[in-house]
Amino acid sequence: MTTEPVRTKRRPLLIAVAIAVVLAVVASVVVITLTNVAHQQRRESLSVLKDERLTALVEARGKVQPAVNSYLAAYKKARNVPATQEEAEKNSAKERDEFQQAINSARTALSNVQAGNGAGGEGDTMPVAAAQLADSYQAYLDSMEGLVESYPLFEGLFREDAGCSGLFVGSKAATLRERQTLLGQAAVPCREAVNQLKQSKNISYVEFARTLDNEIAQLESHAETTAKSEENYNEFVRLKDEYVKKIDDATARNATDAEYLKIADELKAVNTRIKNNRSEFDFAAKRYLNGVKGMPALVDDVFSKNISADIKHHDAVIPIRVQVVKDAIDAELAE
Repeated sequence: MTTEPVRTKRRPLLIAVAIAVVLAVVASVVVITLTNVAHQQRRESLSVLKDERLTALVEARGKVQPAVNSYLAAYKKARNVPATQEEAEKNSAKERDEFQQAINSARTALSNVQAGNGAGGEGDTMPVAAAQLADSYQAYLDSMEGLVESYPLFEGLFREDAGCSGLFVGSKAATLRERQTLLGQAAVPCREAVNQLKQSKNISYVEFARTLDNEIAQLESHAETTAKSEENYNEFVRLKDEYVKKIDDATARNATDAEYLKIADELKAVNTRIKNNRSEFDFAAKRYLNGVKGMPALVDDVFSKNISADIKHHDAVIPIRVQVVKDAIDAELAE
């Protein structure tokens, strides 16, 4: 008769254990179901990313470059009427707006790709590939935006009475010192414009501005050297007249050999100074002229070489990174 109470006490414990087991099984089923749902959602998201969002990304980028070219052509045409920078910007406003729409659409397409990327699972390569694509794509958009935004400033740098046009003052100066003075005055507004161009988001403009800034400094240095050499030459002409008079006086006095030797030594020293001055002048003058002659090529290279190379780089890299993302998606979907 003593076993009955024990059986009664164990029943609630057994019931509790059974309930716990049932709840654990239910929880496991719920976890598995949620995992399957999340996995399915991930697969659907990846499919949309590959078939729709990446396609939209590529299509949006394809509209940017034509919009850039259209704006640049419209602005340059308006500026050559001739027109002021403000008038040219007004007359190319339509093309400018169309470019901005293309950029905005491309940025939206990029945002959609980033939103559809997701974290992925441990070891998944797709998020990393998508991040690399985003970096390259963003760099391209920033470069094109900087190209358009800074174009009026770049295009107007060497126009008459604007920016850096005053650097070429050779024919306006009567002396080399006057040329150096005029150059220094012209360099002030030029540097202001160059410093503005250094803030561009387009790296080709920035590198050009830095090179031009250095070229201006070189011109100023060479202009100072040639001006000083010209002044030294005038001093040498005066010294020559003094020594001619000194020799005539020595001859008239029947001076001693020692006095003649002293005059000869002084003349040697003057001749050495003249020779060194001539070398400095030739060196600086040659580089000054080369700097002036090289300006047109420096400007032309911005578009013909540097910007063209930058665009080719992006045209080569971005499609590869798009394909890498697609391959990573296919690999994850195949698991």
